Amino acid sequence: MVKPMVTVIIPSYNHARYLPARIESILSQTYTNYELIIIDDCSPDDSDEVIRRYAELPNITYIRNAVNSGTPFAAWEKGAFQAQGKYIWICESDDFAEKDFLSRGVAVLEADEQNVLFYCNSNVVDESGNVIGSTADYFSEVWKNDRWKEPFVADGSEEAREFQLMGQTVPNMSSALIRQGAFQQAYSKYLLRFKLTGDWLFIGYVMLHGRVVFTPEHLNNFRKHEVTSRVRVKSARSQAEFVLTKFALYQVLRSDGQNLLEVLSNDAIRFLYEDASAWQVLREMLRISFRKTCSLAVKMGVGLMTHREYLKHFLARRKIARGAD
Repeated sequence: MVKPMVTVIIPSYNHARYLPARIESILSQTYTNYELIIIDDCSPDDSDEVIRRYAELPNITYIRNAVNSGTPFAAWEKGAFQAQGKYIWICESDDFAEKDFLSRGVAVLEADEQNVLFYCNSNVVDESGNVIGSTADYFSEVWKNDRWKEPFVADGSEEAREFQLMGQTVPNMSSALIRQGAFQQAYSKYLLRFKLTGDWLFIGYVMLHGRVVFTPEHLNNFRKHEVTSRVRVKSARSQAEFVLTKFALYQVLRSDGQNLLEVLSNDAIRFLYEDASAWQVLREMLRISFRKTCSLAVKMGVGLMTHREYLKHFLARRKIARGAD
Protein backbone atom coordinates (compact mmCIF):
# COMPACT_ATOMS: atom_id res chain seq x y z
CA MET A 1 0.00 0.00 0.00
CA VAL A 2 1.35 3.42 -0.98
CA LYS A 3 1.70 5.78 1.95
CA PRO A 4 -0.10 9.13 1.62
CA MET A 5 2.13 12.03 0.66
CA VAL A 6 0.07 14.49 2.74
CA THR A 7 -1.65 14.21 6.10
CA VAL A 8 -4.56 16.64 6.28
CA ILE A 9 -5.73 17.49 9.81
CA ILE A 10 -8.98 19.30 10.59
CA PRO A 11 -9.10 20.47 14.24
CA SER A 12 -12.85 20.99 14.62
CA TYR A 13 -14.80 22.85 17.27
CA ASN A 14 -18.34 24.16 17.01
CA HIS A 15 -18.21 24.79 13.26
CA ALA A 16 -20.91 22.42 12.02
CA ARG A 17 -22.20 25.12 9.67
CA TYR A 18 -18.86 25.39 7.88
CA LEU A 19 -17.63 21.78 7.96
CA PRO A 20 -19.27 20.62 4.71
CA ALA A 21 -17.51 23.34 2.70
CA ARG A 22 -14.25 22.61 4.56
CA ILE A 23 -14.34 18.87 3.93
CA GLU A 24 -15.64 19.11 0.36
CA SER A 25 -12.80 21.48 -0.54
CA ILE A 26 -10.33 18.79 0.57
CA LEU A 27 -12.12 15.98 -1.23
CA SER A 28 -12.12 18.02 -4.44
CA GLN A 29 -8.36 18.67 -4.46
CA THR A 30 -6.67 17.88 -7.77
CA TYR A 31 -3.90 16.24 -5.73
CA THR A 32 -5.35 13.09 -4.20
CA ASN A 33 -2.53 11.27 -2.40
CA TYR A 34 -3.54 12.27 1.12
CA GLU A 35 -5.10 10.99 4.33
CA LEU A 36 -7.63 13.08 6.22
CA ILE A 37 -7.81 13.13 10.02
CA ILE A 38 -10.74 15.01 11.55
CA ILE A 39 -10.53 15.70 15.29
CA ASP A 40 -13.63 17.16 16.90
CA ASP A 41 -13.00 18.74 20.30
CA CYS A 42 -16.31 17.74 21.90
CA SER A 43 -18.35 20.31 19.98
CA PRO A 44 -21.79 21.08 21.48
CA ASP A 45 -23.32 21.77 18.05
CA ASP A 46 -24.10 19.30 15.22
CA SER A 47 -20.45 18.81 14.22
CA ASP A 48 -20.44 15.12 15.12
CA GLU A 49 -23.45 14.44 12.89
CA VAL A 50 -21.89 16.36 10.00
CA ILE A 51 -18.51 14.63 10.26
CA ARG A 52 -20.06 11.15 10.44
CA ARG A 53 -21.50 11.67 6.97
CA TYR A 54 -17.93 11.58 5.68
CA ALA A 55 -16.26 9.29 8.22
CA GLU A 56 -16.76 6.09 6.21
CA LEU A 57 -15.06 7.43 3.08
CA PRO A 58 -11.61 6.00 2.20
CA ASN A 59 -8.56 7.53 3.88
CA ILE A 60 -10.61 9.41 6.48
CA THR A 61 -10.06 8.98 10.23
CA TYR A 62 -12.48 10.55 12.66
CA ILE A 63 -11.55 11.20 16.30
CA ARG A 64 -14.03 12.79 18.68
CA ASN A 65 -12.72 13.94 22.06
CA ALA A 66 -14.90 13.01 25.04
CA VAL A 67 -13.79 16.18 26.84
CA ASN A 68 -12.88 19.55 25.35
CA SER A 69 -9.10 20.11 25.39
CA GLY A 70 -9.34 23.88 25.81
CA THR A 71 -6.93 24.63 22.97
CA PRO A 72 -6.90 23.93 19.21
CA PHE A 73 -3.24 22.97 19.39
CA ALA A 74 -4.00 19.70 21.19
CA ALA A 75 -5.51 18.40 17.95
CA TRP A 76 -2.33 19.27 16.10
CA GLU A 77 -0.36 17.02 18.40
CA LYS A 78 -2.85 14.18 18.23
CA GLY A 79 -3.01 14.25 14.46
CA ALA A 80 0.56 15.06 13.54
CA PHE A 81 2.19 12.32 15.58
CA GLN A 82 0.10 9.61 13.99
CA ALA A 83 0.50 11.13 10.53
CA GLN A 84 1.60 8.89 7.68
CA GLY A 85 2.25 11.73 5.26
CA LYS A 86 5.48 13.39 4.26
CA TYR A 87 3.76 16.77 4.58
CA ILE A 88 1.15 18.14 6.98
CA TRP A 89 -1.71 20.49 6.21
CA ILE A 90 -3.60 21.95 9.19
CA CYS A 91 -7.07 22.85 7.88
CA GLU A 92 -8.96 25.19 10.18
CA SER A 93 -12.53 23.95 10.28
CA ASP A 94 -14.22 27.15 9.11
CA ASP A 95 -11.93 27.78 6.10
CA PHE A 96 -11.93 26.15 2.66
CA ALA A 97 -9.34 25.72 -0.07
CA GLU A 98 -9.08 26.19 -3.81
CA LYS A 99 -8.83 22.86 -5.62
CA ASP A 100 -5.15 23.20 -6.57
CA PHE A 101 -3.76 24.21 -3.16
CA LEU A 102 -2.22 20.80 -2.47
CA SER A 103 -0.85 20.26 -5.96
CA ARG A 104 0.94 23.62 -5.81
CA GLY A 105 2.22 23.13 -2.27
CA VAL A 106 3.46 19.58 -2.75
CA ALA A 107 5.30 20.56 -5.95
CA VAL A 108 7.14 23.32 -4.10
CA LEU A 109 8.19 21.14 -1.16
CA GLU A 110 9.14 18.22 -3.40
CA ALA A 111 11.38 20.50 -5.47
CA ASP A 112 13.94 20.88 -2.69
CA GLU A 113 14.18 19.07 0.65
CA GLN A 114 15.39 22.29 2.25
CA ASN A 115 11.95 23.80 1.65
CA VAL A 116 9.99 23.13 4.84
CA LEU A 117 7.16 25.65 4.68
CA PHE A 118 4.95 26.68 1.78
CA TYR A 119 2.21 29.29 2.16
CA CYS A 120 0.01 31.46 0.01
CA ASN A 121 -2.38 34.37 0.04
CA SER A 122 -5.99 33.80 1.08
CA ASN A 123 -9.28 35.36 0.14
CA VAL A 124 -11.01 36.68 3.25
CA VAL A 125 -14.64 35.53 3.11
CA ASP A 126 -17.73 36.20 5.23
CA GLU A 127 -20.04 33.70 6.89
CA SER A 128 -21.71 32.94 3.54
CA GLY A 129 -18.42 32.48 1.69
CA ASN A 130 -18.51 35.82 -0.12
CA VAL A 131 -15.10 37.39 -0.70
CA ILE A 132 -14.73 40.54 1.39
CA GLY A 133 -10.97 41.02 1.36
CA SER A 134 -7.55 39.45 0.98
CA THR A 135 -4.57 38.65 3.16
CA ALA A 136 -2.62 40.73 0.65
CA ASP A 137 -4.17 43.70 2.45
CA TYR A 138 -2.78 42.37 5.73
CA PHE A 139 0.73 42.31 4.30
CA SER A 140 0.53 45.81 2.85
CA GLU A 141 -1.39 47.50 5.68
CA VAL A 142 0.08 45.78 8.74
CA TRP A 143 3.58 44.96 7.56
CA LYS A 144 3.84 47.92 5.18
CA ASN A 145 6.16 45.88 3.00
CA ASP A 146 5.92 45.04 -0.71
CA ARG A 147 7.86 41.77 -0.49
CA TRP A 148 4.65 39.71 -0.35
CA LYS A 149 3.50 41.03 -3.72
CA GLU A 150 5.88 38.64 -5.48
CA PRO A 151 6.81 34.97 -4.94
CA PHE A 152 9.91 34.41 -2.82
CA VAL A 153 12.09 31.77 -1.22
CA ALA A 154 13.77 32.78 2.04
CA ASP A 155 16.12 31.30 4.59
CA GLY A 156 13.86 30.30 7.48
CA SER A 157 16.08 31.56 10.29
CA GLU A 158 16.46 34.95 8.63
CA GLU A 159 12.73 35.09 7.97
CA ALA A 160 11.99 34.35 11.63
CA ARG A 161 14.50 36.93 12.87
CA GLU A 162 13.49 39.74 10.51
CA PHE A 163 9.73 39.23 10.39
CA GLN A 164 8.19 36.38 12.42
CA LEU A 165 9.68 37.67 15.66
CA MET A 166 7.56 40.81 15.31
CA GLY A 167 4.31 39.18 14.15
CA GLN A 168 2.69 36.22 12.43
CA THR A 169 3.65 36.22 8.75
CA VAL A 170 1.40 33.27 7.90
CA PRO A 171 -2.07 34.84 8.27
CA ASN A 172 -3.79 31.52 8.91
CA MET A 173 -2.71 27.90 9.15
CA SER A 174 -5.01 26.69 6.37
CA SER A 175 -2.79 28.54 3.89
CA ALA A 176 0.35 26.56 4.84
CA LEU A 177 1.82 23.17 3.97
CA ILE A 178 4.65 21.94 6.21
CA ARG A 179 7.23 19.18 5.91
CA GLN A 180 6.46 16.55 8.54
CA GLY A 181 9.98 16.41 9.98
CA ALA A 182 10.01 20.16 10.58
CA PHE A 183 6.49 20.00 12.00
CA GLN A 184 7.39 17.38 14.58
CA GLN A 185 10.65 19.07 15.55
CA ALA A 186 8.90 22.42 15.93
CA TYR A 187 5.98 21.14 17.97
CA SER A 188 6.26 21.72 21.71
CA LYS A 189 3.98 20.98 24.65
CA TYR A 190 4.35 24.67 25.46
CA LEU A 191 1.94 25.40 22.58
CA LEU A 192 -0.86 23.78 24.59
CA ARG A 193 -0.74 26.72 26.98
CA PHE A 194 -1.90 29.10 24.25
CA LYS A 195 -5.38 29.76 22.92
CA LEU A 196 -4.56 32.43 20.35
CA THR A 197 -0.90 32.79 19.36
CA GLY A 198 0.34 29.20 19.39
CA ASP A 199 0.32 29.14 15.59
CA TRP A 200 2.53 32.25 15.48
CA LEU A 201 5.05 30.65 17.85
CA PHE A 202 4.88 27.31 16.06
CA ILE A 203 5.50 28.76 12.60
CA GLY A 204 8.50 30.60 14.02
CA TYR A 205 9.90 27.29 15.25
CA VAL A 206 9.21 25.62 11.88
CA MET A 207 11.20 28.32 10.10
CA LEU A 208 14.33 27.35 12.01
CA HIS A 209 14.46 24.03 10.14
CA GLY A 210 14.75 25.14 6.53
CA ARG A 211 13.54 27.47 3.81
CA VAL A 212 10.22 29.28 3.47
CA VAL A 213 8.42 29.55 0.12
CA PHE A 214 5.60 32.04 -0.51
CA THR A 215 3.28 32.56 -3.47
CA PRO A 216 0.96 35.57 -3.72
CA GLU A 217 -1.67 33.40 -5.42
CA HIS A 218 -4.98 33.07 -3.57
CA LEU A 219 -5.18 29.31 -3.02
CA ASN A 220 -7.09 29.44 0.26
CA ASN A 221 -10.18 31.06 1.75
CA PHE A 222 -10.03 32.38 5.31
CA ARG A 223 -13.40 32.89 6.96
CA LYS A 224 -14.02 35.94 9.11
CA HIS A 225 -16.96 35.74 11.50
CA GLU A 226 -17.95 36.36 15.12
CA VAL A 227 -17.22 32.95 16.65
CA THR A 228 -13.55 32.57 15.82
CA SER A 229 -11.05 31.85 18.59
CA ARG A 230 -9.53 35.31 18.06
CA VAL A 231 -12.86 36.95 18.87
CA ARG A 232 -13.41 34.83 21.99
CA VAL A 233 -10.04 35.57 23.61
CA LYS A 234 -10.21 38.48 26.09
CA SER A 235 -7.85 41.45 26.06
CA ALA A 236 -5.67 40.48 29.05
CA ARG A 237 -5.16 36.95 27.72
CA SER A 238 -4.46 38.25 24.22
CA GLN A 239 -1.79 40.66 25.44
CA ALA A 240 -0.21 38.02 27.66
CA GLU A 241 0.06 35.58 24.77
CA PHE A 242 1.50 38.20 22.42
CA VAL A 243 4.25 39.10 24.87
CA LEU A 244 5.19 35.53 25.79
CA THR A 245 5.17 34.44 22.14
CA LYS A 246 7.62 37.17 21.20
CA PHE A 247 9.78 36.34 24.19
CA ALA A 248 9.86 32.63 23.31
CA LEU A 249 10.93 33.43 19.75
CA TYR A 250 13.48 35.94 21.01
CA GLN A 251 15.00 33.24 23.21
CA VAL A 252 15.50 30.73 20.40
CA LEU A 253 16.62 33.22 17.77
CA ARG A 254 19.33 34.85 19.91
CA SER A 255 19.69 37.66 17.37
CA ASP A 256 23.01 39.51 17.44
CA GLY A 257 22.47 42.68 19.39
CA GLN A 258 18.68 42.30 19.26
CA ASN A 259 17.16 44.43 21.99
CA LEU A 260 14.30 42.75 23.85
CA LEU A 261 12.86 46.15 24.74
CA GLU A 262 12.67 47.03 21.06
CA VAL A 263 10.99 43.71 20.27
CA LEU A 264 8.31 44.36 22.90
CA SER A 265 7.96 48.12 22.43
CA ASN A 266 4.80 47.90 20.29
CA ASP A 267 3.15 45.62 22.84
CA ALA A 268 3.91 48.08 25.63
CA ILE A 269 2.25 50.88 23.66
CA ARG A 270 -0.68 48.63 22.78
CA PHE A 271 -1.24 48.00 26.48
CA LEU A 272 -1.96 51.69 27.02
CA TYR A 273 -5.01 51.52 24.76
CA GLU A 274 -6.46 48.16 25.89
CA ASP A 275 -9.11 47.60 28.55
CA ALA A 276 -7.09 45.18 30.67
CA SER A 277 -5.05 46.38 33.65
CA ALA A 278 -1.37 45.62 34.15
CA TRP A 279 -2.25 43.18 36.93
CA GLN A 280 -4.72 41.32 34.72
CA VAL A 281 -2.13 40.93 31.97
CA LEU A 282 0.55 39.83 34.43
CA ARG A 283 -1.80 37.30 36.00
CA GLU A 284 -2.50 35.76 32.58
CA MET A 285 1.21 35.64 31.80
CA LEU A 286 1.91 33.82 35.05
CA ARG A 287 -0.86 31.34 34.28
CA ILE A 288 0.74 30.56 30.93
CA SER A 289 4.27 30.22 32.32
CA PHE A 290 5.54 31.33 35.71
CA ARG A 291 9.15 30.59 34.75
CA LYS A 292 9.13 32.45 31.44
CA THR A 293 7.31 35.41 32.94
CA CYS A 294 9.91 35.74 35.69
CA SER A 295 12.75 35.36 33.18
CA LEU A 296 11.17 38.04 30.99
CA ALA A 297 10.79 40.41 33.96
CA VAL A 298 14.48 40.03 34.88
CA LYS A 299 15.67 40.63 31.32
CA MET A 300 13.44 43.67 30.92
CA GLY A 301 14.63 45.06 34.24
CA VAL A 302 18.26 44.73 33.21
CA GLY A 303 17.45 46.20 29.82
CA LEU A 304 15.77 49.25 31.30
CA MET A 305 18.84 49.93 33.44
CA THR A 306 20.97 50.33 30.32
CA HIS A 307 18.32 51.69 27.92
CA ARG A 308 16.39 54.25 29.94
CA GLU A 309 15.14 55.91 26.76
CA TYR A 310 12.51 53.15 26.40
CA LEU A 311 11.01 53.93 29.79
CA LYS A 312 10.95 57.66 29.00
CA HIS A 313 9.21 56.97 25.69
CA PHE A 314 6.65 54.71 27.37
CA LEU A 315 5.86 57.28 30.06
CA ALA A 316 5.44 59.97 27.42
CA ARG A 317 3.04 57.77 25.44
CA ARG A 318 1.13 56.94 28.63
CA LYS A 319 0.62 60.63 29.25
CA ILE A 320 -0.77 61.02 25.73
CA ALA A 321 -3.02 57.98 26.15
CA ARG A 322 -4.45 59.26 29.44
CA GLY A 323 -5.06 62.64 27.84
CA ALA A 324 -7.02 60.90 25.07
CA ASP A 325 -9.25 59.29 27.72
